[in-house]
Formats: sequence, structure tokens, C-alpha cells
Amino acid sequence: MNEDKKTRKAPAFQFYADDFLAGTLEMSQEEVGQFIRLLCHQWNRGSIPVETEKQQRLTGGCVSVDVLAKFRLCEDGLLRNQRLEAVRSERDRFLQQQSEKGRKSAESRKLASTAVQPDTQPESNSGSTVVEIRLQPEVNSPSPSPTPKKKDTAAPKSPWDVGFGIELPDSFQTENCLQAVKLWLQYKSERKEGYKKIGLTAALTKWSKEFTAAELPSVVEHSIASGWKGIFPKSNQQQSLPIQSGPKKEIDWRDSL
Repeated sequence: MNEDKKTRKAPAFQFYADDFLAGTLEMSQEEVGQFIRLLCHQWNRGSIPVETEKQQRLTGGCVSVDVLAKFRLCEDGLLRNQRLEAVRSERDRFLQQQSEKGRKSAESRKLASTAVQPDTQPESNSGSTVVEIRLQPEVNSPSPSPTPKKKDTAAPKSPWDVGFGIELPDSFQTENCLQAVKLWLQYKSERKEGYKKIGLTAALTKWSKEFTAAELPSVVEHSIASGWKGIFPKSNQQQSLPIQSGPKKEIDWRDSL
């Protein structure tokens, strides 16, 4: 029973919507359905069959060449989608880390519960009982307090981090640009149009090629004020200049004659 729990495969896997849409953009609806069924089969069985007949049984028809191109023939002679196997490995590492944390936590609680042990020794000349308190394990220190466990300290966060561990491009690493990007991300979040990691990286790279650090803050403010879905520069049309009036002529009463 316990062995079955350890070897049981996960019933679900992480689905990255942006990456999936980008990878299937040129597929038909039928091909997308075939791709999904083959991915599910690989997750449960570890691979998809190489035999054409078995592939057709899984997908309900002839499998498209574009769909099969998403799977690579591995050294063991089986077909696999490499991205799905990367997702599987990432999940396995996470579960292993969680299991290790749980084991260490259980050991710490066990040590804490057995830290103080009463030792009773009856005296031979009287009916009284002497209770001696000993600290387990014994420490060559005048203080009975156990040594506190050091906590792991995480690496300091970069001052240019804007999300997902992504930093501003070098050309944008100013305080004004940092606040402008954070303001734009908040604006997109309120519109329920937030970025994913890949999308945010691409956007920052694109902006760094289009705008300077001095231009970005004003362009962001203008795009938000205009209610745009993306960041665009202001119009290059020149504003009409006010007509300059000529020098004022002194009024002479003789001019009215």
C-alpha cells in the first residue's frame, strides 16, 4: 500500500498557456486536439507509441506531421515531448525538496520532545526518590539551552527586479524607469492583462530598443492616460504655434481724421 503511494504518478501537470498558444499557433483545431491527447498519454505512460496504428487509436485519426514534430525519438526508442519531461523533472524536484523539509521537521520535533529526560534513582537508606534532570545530549557548556539552528538566508533581491526574477535592461536601470515599469505592470494588472515571465522579458527587450531611459517614463504615462494596451510613443505631429502679433503701434488722435 505504501509502495503504491510512492510510485503513483501525478494526475496533473503544469500547463503554461502562453507557451502552448505560441507553440500551436499554426495548427488546426484537429491538430491541437491530437497534440493534447498525446501529451496526456505521455504524462501517464512516460512516452507515446512509435507505431502509427497505435498513434491513430489514441488520436482518433491520422496524426499530423506537424504534431509528430513536437515529439523526439529518444535513445530508448520511444517518442517524447521534451518540454513535458522538463515539467515532470521540475515537479519531481519540488516534491523531493518538500519531502526532505518534512523529514527534517519531524526529526527536529522528535529531538525537541526528548531533550529533557527524567532519571529517577531510589536511595538505598530511605523511601524517598531523587529525581535528576539531565539534558540530552550532554553539552560541554555552562548553559543548558540548546544551540539555535541557523536559518537559511536567501540571496538579496536585485534592486532592478520587476517580477519573476527579471531585471530591467542595463539601459533602463534608473529609479525613474523602475517606477515607470512598475506603474505599467500595475496598470496592466488592473486591466486583467498581466504578463507572464516570457512575455515580460520580451517586452522589456523591445522597449529598451525603442526608447531611452529619459523617454520611457513619459511614454508610459502617456500610454496609460490614453488607455492603450501597449506602450507607444507620442505623435510626432507638431503642435500649432500661437500667432505672433507684430509690434504695437501707438494710437494718435490724428489717425482717426
